[in-house]
Amino acid sequence: MKHAVKIMALFLCFFVPLMGQVAFAETRTFIKEYTYQAGDEDSKNSSRVIALREVKRLLLEELGTYLESETEVKNFQLTKDQITMLTAGIVQTEIIAEKWDGRVYWLKSKIAADSDKVVQSIDAMRKDREKTRELESMKQKSDELLREVERLRKAMASAKNGGRESQRAAYDQSIRELSAAEWIEKGHAVSGPEDDFKGAFNAYSRAIELDPVNIKAYYFRARISEKNQAMSDYYKILSIEPKDSEAHLIRAWTYKELDQRDPALQEFGKAIAKAQGNKEKAAAYVDRGRYYTLFRSRPYLEPSSKDIPNALELSVSDFSSAIALDPADPSYFHNRANSYWGLGQHDLAIEDFNAGIRLDPKSAGLFSGRGQLYQLLQKPELAVADLSRAIELEGPDHLFASHDYMLRAMSYEKLGKFDLAIQDWNTLLKRKPDDPFYLWERAELYRKIGQYDQAIEDYGKSIALNPQEAAAAYYGRALAYAFKGDSRKSIQDLRNAIQLDPGYKAKVLSEAGFNSLRHHPDFIKLIRK
Repeated sequence: MKHAVKIMALFLCFFVPLMGQVAFAETRTFIKEYTYQAGDEDSKNSSRVIALREVKRLLLEELGTYLESETEVKNFQLTKDQITMLTAGIVQTEIIAEKWDGRVYWLKSKIAADSDKVVQSIDAMRKDREKTRELESMKQKSDELLREVERLRKAMASAKNGGRESQRAAYDQSIRELSAAEWIEKGHAVSGPEDDFKGAFNAYSRAIELDPVNIKAYYFRARISEKNQAMSDYYKILSIEPKDSEAHLIRAWTYKELDQRDPALQEFGKAIAKAQGNKEKAAAYVDRGRYYTLFRSRPYLEPSSKDIPNALELSVSDFSSAIALDPADPSYFHNRANSYWGLGQHDLAIEDFNAGIRLDPKSAGLFSGRGQLYQLLQKPELAVADLSRAIELEGPDHLFASHDYMLRAMSYEKLGKFDLAIQDWNTLLKRKPDDPFYLWERAELYRKIGQYDQAIEDYGKSIALNPQEAAAAYYGRALAYAFKGDSRKSIQDLRNAIQLDPGYKAKVLSEAGFNSLRHHPDFIKLIRK
């Protein structure tokens, strides 16, 4: 066990759907066979479970060898084992044929995958530490179970009649756990938000049938379930005795979902205490540190979420403990940088962003984070450099690229590079042509550089899309009309802006752009109302 289970809704939402569900333009197929020689205590089911796991391993290794030769994958600087581990969360094994004669179980299976899509998915997953750790944990669990199954087979073969019964029970349980682990892995790969996680839900449910005390399976199912089912699974988790650090972490996040802060913190403490080895203990500290960040003081949080006044200081302490234990993980520096940022300790935040980037110079998230902070600190040149690097690393179509484009546009504007700023707003509006905020921002820029017709057009679209929240757009368009000399339309828009937000009445009086309207009778009447 190498990681803590984090907020798995994110993990599941960003896992790409099963490759076999996509119609491939160019599909490459890998086929492998595996023959399992059953022992005296093996059943058809146990033989099938082991054979399926082994043939899947062979297929993923062959796919990994093929992908290792791909230029883009070479640039990722991943080992073959890492490629194999990541692809387990992307592709699914399909059984072509199988036979069982009572002594031998034979399987023939295949993986069909579009290499371009698999490479894109690997790229997305390798950038997310939590996804990577979850896959590492699943692989380690399966490998441990396979070793335990082999150990018990040998023990049963040499045991006398008196000791075989308990070993047989342990063997059967290990087989069920191995099969459950396979279903959990399948749950991560088979489906996503586009089908409401039905495939994943069914896979996790099957894992629970096989291993009714599998805390992970309940937790993963809860994260994608409707409220009643989720609550049932959360309470089931709390009824199962935790056996290791990871189980305590799952319980801690379960208490978080149930809004029970003190029990959650107790479970985090137990997870840290039970963790084996520096990496595992560091991951547990990071989990608790992330939990503390949920209580940082922000205006949009409910009052009940602000009752840990030193939450960010506590998160910094936990992230620092993690870094001391495992200083090679760049995500830990990223987390601490965010906490320093929240505390207003910007120099320390920059130092941590720098440290993370030294460890992982291809981390889009670290460049994006540092770029956002530079933008806040009014250092637009540095912000543009970092945000551009983040966009380059994550790709223009990445989920988080929109935020980087937006901040880069704002930074370009501060540098007076208005054409480049407009290009970024254009890019964002190609993606989301009906986003009223993007339209308003581009309209504001058009107005500032004197392109009033374009500004008026964008303000109009923004108003039409969100008329109840359009006070700022009405006000901006009123300014644009004023500069064009259209007093009637300008005053009408001012009237609309003030009606939606009376605070604009005072702003109008201090706005030099309305000087041409100061003596207009309708303007005077509007302001004196």
